[in-house]
Amino acid sequence: MREFPQTYEQEALWIADRFLGDPSPFLETWAQRILGPLDVPALERALAALVARHAVLRSGFDLGDDGPVQIVDPAGTVPLERLPWPGGELDPDDLFGTLRRAGQRPLDLTVSPARFTLYDRAPDEHVLLLQIHHVAVDDASLVLLDRELSALYTEETGGAPAGLEPPALLLGEHAVRARAAGIDPADLAFWADFLAGAPALTQLPPRPRPLAARRGSACDTVRTTVPAALGDAVRAAARALRTTPHVLMSTCMAVTAAAVDSEDVVIGTPVSRRGEPDLDGVLGCLTDLLPVRYRVPADADFATVCAAAKRRSLDVLRHRNVPYARLGGGVGRTRGVLSGAHLGRICLVLDQSPSRLELPGLRCERVHVGGAAAKFDWLQYVVADGGGWDVRADYALDFFTPDEAALFLRQWLTALAAASADPGVPVRDLFDRLAATA
Repeated sequence: MREFPQTYEQEALWIADRFLGDPSPFLETWAQRILGPLDVPALERALAALVARHAVLRSGFDLGDDGPVQIVDPAGTVPLERLPWPGGELDPDDLFGTLRRAGQRPLDLTVSPARFTLYDRAPDEHVLLLQIHHVAVDDASLVLLDRELSALYTEETGGAPAGLEPPALLLGEHAVRARAAGIDPADLAFWADFLAGAPALTQLPPRPRPLAARRGSACDTVRTTVPAALGDAVRAAARALRTTPHVLMSTCMAVTAAAVDSEDVVIGTPVSRRGEPDLDGVLGCLTDLLPVRYRVPADADFATVCAAAKRRSLDVLRHRNVPYARLGGGVGRTRGVLSGAHLGRICLVLDQSPSRLELPGLRCERVHVGGAAAKFDWLQYVVADGGGWDVRADYALDFFTPDEAALFLRQWLTALAAASADPGVPVRDLFDRLAATA
């Protein structure tokens, strides 16, 4: 056994998890619907090779003498659990619902952060579910998982050798390195100034209404699409504004929030701390959600608001090496810049180049499952699909009804369409259009 400190990101998640009930909001799911003659023994061997490559899958997470630790088991395994399909009719709603329930099963982090399950759904149809805690995975890790499992299964079924280089270092070694480097005081000073006076978000879209005093863990998922024509318009508008689709989409979310709250809005945005080349092949949580502050005055135009959002997003990226938890006082027991009432509200995650699992002789379809519990009030994922995007949002049931969640998405799409058609549209006009959205 080898013991390392947890990374800053892991420590924040691990500590928060200990104060929350089941299901944990940090349980992630990676699910694949596999059509065709699956070689199950070959899949088992490929998964065993994947676990042998990545120490985080063989690690337990616990409290050591000097704080939270990750303990790597050199011989650890993550068995493949094979089960009959527990759902009913073979329709999409049954698929999402069954996998969401399966993804809510608790994991014992002192033993393993992951569980593999293979469901026999029909003749020549299987569903492979990886249930994994966020301490061990981020979006870049799932891209790595797709690539490596594809190569390992291909090799195990008689195809080309996987030819995978071993990871350059262990995640625990990175944790030691990061903690030795510490947190730059200049970065802390930036955040103290950047977030000074930021108001709590007291109202949530789509309309002003009383909100519960506390957010429970119960959540649900709402889905929509950005059609290809609108996707083309978004990309064209982003080019014209010399920004990214993510900044444009996030600004539209800030406009949607400002329409029912103040003009000063905080939106969570994902940032990666991989950076160093020796982290490229490492499976683990090396991503954080950091707050970006948007100013949305009614007398401005969208292009001006978006330009300011771009500048603030670049500032956040330059100072991204401060853990999210430190902003709220969760790491190192130091008073944070903001409370959770400011930070844990609305977030948007954009995936412009989703990867695919490619197994020879099989057709694999990623199934995006809703969250096990509410991480935030509203957590929206936008995933590229051809010229458009698939959109899903996990929302807290304490703060949204299903109808309100669906209306929030329609309002965001209204703002996105209007701003993409005319980036110079006045914010006041956008507010009027959102109010008229049914």
